[in-house]
Amino acid sequence: SAVKFFHLLLFSLGKVEAALDLILINSFPLVGNSETSLICITSKWRSRESITIDRDQEDVTNQHREPLEVNEDSKRATAKTVVWKREQASETIGAYYCEGKLKDEVTRIHTMKMPLGASFHPVALTVTANKGEHVNISFIRMAAKEEDAVIYKNGSFIHSVPRHEVPGELEVSYPQVQPQDAGVYSARYIGGNLFTSAYTRLIVRRCEAQKWGPSCSSHCPSCTNNGICHEDTGECICPPGFMGKTCEKACGANTFGKTCEESCKENYGCRNYMFCLPDPYGCSCATGWMGLECDKECKPGFYGSDCKLKCNCHNRGTCDRFKGCICSLGWHGLQCEKEGSADLSPQIENLLDPVELNSGVEFKPFCIATGMPLPKSEEFKLLKQDGTVLRPALIVTSNRSEAMFTINRIQPRDTGTWVCSVQTVAGMAEKPFQVTVKVPPVPQYAPRLTDSGHNFLIIDINAELHLGDGPVVSTKLLYKPAKRYQSWMSVEVKGTTKRLDNLEPKTEYQFCVQLSRQGEGGEGHPGPQASFTTAALGLPPPEGLTLFPKSMTSLNLSWHPLTLRTEDDIRVEVERKSVNDNGDESSVITQVPGNMSTLIIKDLEPRQQYMCRVRVNTRSQGEWSNYLYAWTFSD
Repeated sequence: SAVKFFHLLLFSLGKVEAALDLILINSFPLVGNSETSLICITSKWRSRESITIDRDQEDVTNQHREPLEVNEDSKRATAKTVVWKREQASETIGAYYCEGKLKDEVTRIHTMKMPLGASFHPVALTVTANKGEHVNISFIRMAAKEEDAVIYKNGSFIHSVPRHEVPGELEVSYPQVQPQDAGVYSARYIGGNLFTSAYTRLIVRRCEAQKWGPSCSSHCPSCTNNGICHEDTGECICPPGFMGKTCEKACGANTFGKTCEESCKENYGCRNYMFCLPDPYGCSCATGWMGLECDKECKPGFYGSDCKLKCNCHNRGTCDRFKGCICSLGWHGLQCEKEGSADLSPQIENLLDPVELNSGVEFKPFCIATGMPLPKSEEFKLLKQDGTVLRPALIVTSNRSEAMFTINRIQPRDTGTWVCSVQTVAGMAEKPFQVTVKVPPVPQYAPRLTDSGHNFLIIDINAELHLGDGPVVSTKLLYKPAKRYQSWMSVEVKGTTKRLDNLEPKTEYQFCVQLSRQGEGGEGHPGPQASFTTAALGLPPPEGLTLFPKSMTSLNLSWHPLTLRTEDDIRVEVERKSVNDNGDESSVITQVPGNMSTLIIKDLEPRQQYMCRVRVNTRSQGEWSNYLYAWTFSD
């Protein structure tokens, strides 16, 4: 199939979005005599430290209470929980939040627990409305009393109903609701108290229906299955049990989360679980359940969270209370109204994991996904470990979509769990992978000199101790003459020392060592420098050398007089030893001034053969002559 190149997107640098997936489960929001809990859940690759549960301090009932006992939820990857036993019911009443932190962004989800025995019950735990809509906040009377009923907003009195006029359903109405009307509404009889009140929370979207953005001028996607458009991001927040860009994909019974990978692990599934998501969603039951306690099944023909959706299936489709219409072969769509095979949720393939990189290199990860329809460029995201969201720099599609991202210079702080994320109308997939960024090694100390001559230096590499990360796979010795503008030369080193030959005499050289680890960009910076100098070039041996016997105990050594013009002190060095010496006798060294040209070698044995050699020394030693041989006279 033809490979189509989609437009190059040049904003791969990334901005922080609300990339935090956060869910709060409020089990038994009406507290009776059963155990009740709160569970705060985030993506499994996030750290447990990033989430917490606490009491809402704005709530009057929460003052002077014991701190919560928050524990890790052993059944889930990254979740925290608070559990109240039956006998703790009275301590449970009040407002709570689950908080997630990512980078500098904080997401909070609010919820409440109220007494099952309250005189009124709210119709719903939360009510979400668009700006300008007509909204009713309703409380059902559970117990009749000869008292006035009172309604409060955020703890302040707003309305009362005389005792003989209290209806079966108390209502607060807003014909055109505004954001400032949002808050916690409570209802009770005047003789009651905070602990016999019923609560509900009104959430008002900043924008009118179907609008989002800073000035509410952008159009929302059509969020299906009771999904709610977020006024700041323009994304659909899907009810528990649905996923995808417009919440069209149903996950089935007892599953939730934005990729439907979370599940209700209890015997009754998601029964008795009130799910709360970030505003403006609020709280609802999971798909297939309704009621304040989420303990009632949907009536036939209805499905979804709080059972608010009607099936209306066409073309022999059947209604499932968790999924909606189950279509017969050859049909798909919310009501089985579309012909053809069903959409396929995206699947992420061939993700490299783990990835090891060297600091400072360019990183070009690929996110490859299949699905029907094929994921488009704007449907891919790459989440860095700190929550930064990157968009693809390029996308290639054939029978799958390959999104390429570009990070110009990767740094050690980028180490951590990254996530490839793709979301289409057919669902959502996320896959984490580990990125480790290593720092190339740099020697801590400069090289040292082991030995030197006029044309060679032996260098001790001295690089066992290094900063940065190993293992070291290559060691280079860099060198150049110190006084000349010349580029560095380099030589690969095996072992701990290196002999450099064919150097200039009496010349200062600079040295440093460069270490490398495996992978692109693995060469470290050169380490500390040191300078070493070759010896001056030695003089050649004297010319016209002769050695002949003078007596039984002496030899005569002579050479042509030296004609050197040098400010250095010149000396002639003579070494002699016996030829048939068995190694017992060491050489005898004699030094004479440079202006002499003969030497009588005395104190020898008669009838012995001797060997001599000569060199001319200045500040540096000269080169030895070849050996000369002669016998002393016999006695």
